[in-house]
Amino acid sequence: MCGIAGIIDHHAGDALPSQLERMLTWMEKRGPDGAGTYVELALAMGMRRLSIIDLDHGWQPLYSLDRQIVAFQNGEIYNYRELRRELEQRGFTFATASDTEVLAHGYAAWGIEGLLQRIDGMFALAILDKRSGELHLARDRFGEKPLFYATAPGRFAWCSNLLAVAALPWVDTDTDLQALDDYLAAHYVAGPRTFYSGVRRLLPGHRLRLRVTDPAPLIERYYRPQLDVTRPASDEELAEALEAAVRSRLVADVPVGIFLSGGLDSSIVTAIAARAQPGIMTFSMGFDSAAHDEAAHAQRVAEYCGTRHHRFHFDADSFVSLLPQVAAALDEPLGDQAALPLHWLCREARQHVTVALSGEGADELFGGYGYYRQFLGAGGWLQRLRDRARGRKPTSIQDLRRFTRNPTPVTPSGFPLLTDAANREQLTGRTGHADDAWENELIAWLDSASDPLKRAMAADLATWLSDDLLVKFDRMSMAHSLEGRAPYLSPRLAELALRGSRPWSRMSLTDSKRALRRVAHHWLPSDILQRPKQGFVLPMRRWLKQWFDSHGGVRAYFSGRALPGVDAAVAIAIVEQDVARDIQRERLLFSLVMLAEWQAASNGQLVRARNARAPHMPVAMS
Repeated sequence: MCGIAGIIDHHAGDALPSQLERMLTWMEKRGPDGAGTYVELALAMGMRRLSIIDLDHGWQPLYSLDRQIVAFQNGEIYNYRELRRELEQRGFTFATASDTEVLAHGYAAWGIEGLLQRIDGMFALAILDKRSGELHLARDRFGEKPLFYATAPGRFAWCSNLLAVAALPWVDTDTDLQALDDYLAAHYVAGPRTFYSGVRRLLPGHRLRLRVTDPAPLIERYYRPQLDVTRPASDEELAEALEAAVRSRLVADVPVGIFLSGGLDSSIVTAIAARAQPGIMTFSMGFDSAAHDEAAHAQRVAEYCGTRHHRFHFDADSFVSLLPQVAAALDEPLGDQAALPLHWLCREARQHVTVALSGEGADELFGGYGYYRQFLGAGGWLQRLRDRARGRKPTSIQDLRRFTRNPTPVTPSGFPLLTDAANREQLTGRTGHADDAWENELIAWLDSASDPLKRAMAADLATWLSDDLLVKFDRMSMAHSLEGRAPYLSPRLAELALRGSRPWSRMSLTDSKRALRRVAHHWLPSDILQRPKQGFVLPMRRWLKQWFDSHGGVRAYFSGRALPGVDAAVAIAIVEQDVARDIQRERLLFSLVMLAEWQAASNGQLVRARNARAPHMPVAMS
């Protein structure tokens, strides 16, 4: 639901409302149903609304304490009804049935820390306390909803859309070279950096506060999962938490559906949801390559659960036509191949529903990726055996002390990188790597894990999930005004999943997500559960060849497009050599194409935004 934006600018004068209005126009697809704004002196706050709960009255801002507390949010608070009952018992009265009004009264009752500890949801929120003159921003625990900000003397801006912040005239839009290095390593940017030097992202589980009169932000963490809890959760606890998580994420005053791949994670969500809402709609994507197509498995689950199933088809022609559209829908380049079929699926699902549930988070929380197996056993003995067999210096958990610059080109989770440090130095001409406070804090937290497998899962939870998978899910769904929800990221369920210290209870050399498979018998038959994990891999080699052929070849394609911070001659040589070898580095090639397409789209959008006149919107004054 929605997108939020705001500016504190002690230099803008009468131009402040129009600056806010321009930011809000960036988010019309996030919120096609209308806008709400609040302006007072040097502060302007606003939102675009996608109506999900209390369709008639849930317009923001919403207030508490005789309008002394002003609240905006992007997202949903799933336990808002329980919190509302608690607040009513304390004497608060409600003018709407909106979850955002619960945030306003909840802040008045419990303060920002008490509020954040109580809410279960996906959100980016902005709360102004006029009594203290303080503004509070916060982002949900796992990063389901985005929040970007920029700061300068006497100025501060925030938004759900990165480019809307970057388009402000006082924001530095030079390429952040460390972010570029991370992207060329992992195909996404992790941590607080963005591709623009002057814009940062508020991290999951963090809150920010500042005084309106002196907008210097103070950032604090309010949540991080505990990794040292060794008491395992029982199957009964997991099953109960799963039921509660799915049912809570069905709450809406609009139609809700499910993205059903046919794999374990989405099948469980479908089975639970179908019991709560018989005949719920499900959506799957098929491919013309039989080796990559899970549509038949999705159909089997849909028939068993009794859903109204919709199946769509993605092919090479779709790839060529959709890639520029996907790049234009992204705040930053994202080299995740699955963004294209997801964009298509969201577009088709939006013809039927306004909310879609998906299975994001299950692999990271329950041990679903094959590369985790290298960490089975104390110290990751399986990885050391493989290294010795390949003639490499053995890698240990202790070697994985960086996000991208480890002796073996993997992240601390074992996730394989696109490039090693030498490759990136060739591509950028940049040597060395500055010490990074975010990275140091990440490694210190990972080292608190009670076993190597949990350490690897946590690494993906803090990077791959929040900065790739959830970015992809949010941007592709919001491009079509569709709200995406992830039941596995319920705080209660996540904390139960991370308990324990026995890696073999999570996965073995042959089975993944063992705990999840055990409890799945509550809802699904054995023939569905026994199917091995397939993984979402696309026939990219063929599609990339067709892409370059359709643009006159590799050299013609890249010669006409900018690659910010990258030596184009080196990039062309690497791509041409790999195409000649029948494409062995498809992830790197796709990431370079996405970088080029995103740069072209974002440059055009920034120019148009800075030259555009803002449309008039009604402003709510204090």
